[in-house]
Amino acid sequence: MIAEAARPETVSLAVEDPRAADSVALFDEMSVFVEATYPEDAENGIVPTTTDELAAHGLLVIARVGGRPAGSGALMAHAPVDGLRVLEVKRMLVRPQFRGRGIARLVLQRLEAIARDKGAQKLVLMCGPRQPEALRLYETCGYSQRSAYGKHEDHPLSIFFEKHL
Repeated sequence: MIAEAARPETVSLAVEDPRAADSVALFDEMSVFVEATYPEDAENGIVPTTTDELAAHGLLVIARVGGRPAGSGALMAHAPVDGLRVLEVKRMLVRPQFRGRGIARLVLQRLEAIARDKGAQKLVLMCGPRQPEALRLYETCGYSQRSAYGKHEDHPLSIFFEKHL
């Protein structure tokens, strides 16, 4: 009998309710990570999008591996930027035990497809300098650095990106 090679677990992506238990657990993990990585954010007035805001004005994609929530990404409504219809990428996270499998790239590609379907001309996002893997992801997915947009202000701990769709 020949042993069968182990099959990698399938990654599934779906738009889910940001108020559901799995979503809230991911958001809680993200908050712990952000507070540990950028403790000065609170004093700089950086406040994350609330779950209720996301439910009312955006959407959330959750990546699951073997049915378990592995990561997330969201799109949030945003006022025009540079005269173009824009959505903002938020809540990008992959749990540590699921990293290195391309999940963040899959989530980002799904968000881009949804944004195109919704008529967005550009995606914008904010990331921090202490997240080299995230910065590399955005750059390799065709995002370019830009100045602050909307309510955001230029700050040493904020790196802004955009991608024309």
